[in-house]
Amino acid sequence: MRKLPIIALMTAVVNLAYTQQVPQSYLYGYNSFLINPASSGLNNCTELTVAHHNQWVKIDGAPITNHLLVSTRIKERWGIGGQFMMDKIGMLQQVSALGNVSYSILNGNQTLRLGISIGYNNYRINPSNAVAFDLLDPIVNGGNQSAGAISSDFGAFYRNGALELFGTVKQLVKTYSNFGYANLPGYGQRPHFMIGTGYQIKLNNAWGLRPNALYKSINNVNQVDVNVDAQYKKFLHLGAGFRTQVGLMARAGIVLKEKFFFGYAYEAPIANIASYSSGSHELMLKMTLCKPERAIVSKVKIDTIVREIQKIDTVLITQTRVDTVYLERAIENTPENEPKTGNISKTVLFEFDKSLVKKDSYGELESIVNLLKMNPSYKLSLEGHTDAVGTESYNIGLSKNRVNAVRDFIIMNGISPDRIVPQHHGETKPVADNSNPDGRKSNRRVDVEIIIP
Repeated sequence: MRKLPIIALMTAVVNLAYTQQVPQSYLYGYNSFLINPASSGLNNCTELTVAHHNQWVKIDGAPITNHLLVSTRIKERWGIGGQFMMDKIGMLQQVSALGNVSYSILNGNQTLRLGISIGYNNYRINPSNAVAFDLLDPIVNGGNQSAGAISSDFGAFYRNGALELFGTVKQLVKTYSNFGYANLPGYGQRPHFMIGTGYQIKLNNAWGLRPNALYKSINNVNQVDVNVDAQYKKFLHLGAGFRTQVGLMARAGIVLKEKFFFGYAYEAPIANIASYSSGSHELMLKMTLCKPERAIVSKVKIDTIVREIQKIDTVLITQTRVDTVYLERAIENTPENEPKTGNISKTVLFEFDKSLVKKDSYGELESIVNLLKMNPSYKLSLEGHTDAVGTESYNIGLSKNRVNAVRDFIIMNGISPDRIVPQHHGETKPVADNSNPDGRKSNRRVDVEIIIP
């Protein structure tokens, strides 16, 4: 009976060797670059992620995996990244390093990205602590061994509104790591096929829901993840799921200062070695740095679009208590022999204590929408400001509401959220004196700038 846990572990290790060669993850939904090379540069941010996975706790020799990932976007369409991984299971240790590049074929309301990673895997076998049932086993008697091989991954990612689809082939090219064992074949990398989908559902202004699924096929062995993840104000993440042949999964994450994410996942096994393991744990720490781009657009182009605008009637925005929002567009400097033109300022009025945009303000917002629709590569920077009346914390929230009011209008008129870079500064960046009514009115604004790649 004492040998049962050892036998169970050996059986699991053999299954992993012939099927799953890529380490497991339960937190891939919080950084899809873990499983899909097309995800590097997906957002206009630099992401640095550290992940630790401890599988089958309380069983000696169970898999332990550590990941270090970094990815960023270059210009509008390109993304680059890198991954470093250390994985240990029983007497086999794997160290991998991969470089990555991705490219966006489609931008705008629809996104289509392709990505590829190429790197090197090094494998080490240390049988010194192995439990040997066959004392003549050449691996047990072969001492420490090391071998390596080139590794490659390929992925695709597609997004249309709230729908996401992706596919990945890990270890795309089959390669062998030839150890120094006589009359034994090398360690062959087997392709791992993955197909996933997710759909973002907005329940209300605070809560969102994302059902998602992942299908994996490894050497004719199939596995499916079915998950539901909830999000509260982009601050709290909660999720649960089921993985076939394994068991139940639960995960949670929090976002601090809009830059730092800490996530935790737990797997409760209900199959195979469930009687001997207290489950599996995974931790993730991610830092996200987003720097909005700045650019200018010419006055001639804006004025041409404004003249072509057709007025619409009523547009509702699901924000409350938004007063007056100013829109400022940066204008390209004219040649020295022509008069210079400063910023053009327009006012978008809202009914007090309501979310209804007045009809007089539709034209200005529609000009921005039409400009973005005519130029799919353009993006928009929104910066919200307030006057100095009220507390600093209240004004931060108010400036955020003003940005969201303009942002929601633009999204409701067909512009993808990925093309909008929102910021809110409260009362910290006044453009006029807050000691008089006219100055305070000027400070209650949203600065809008067109971003040209």
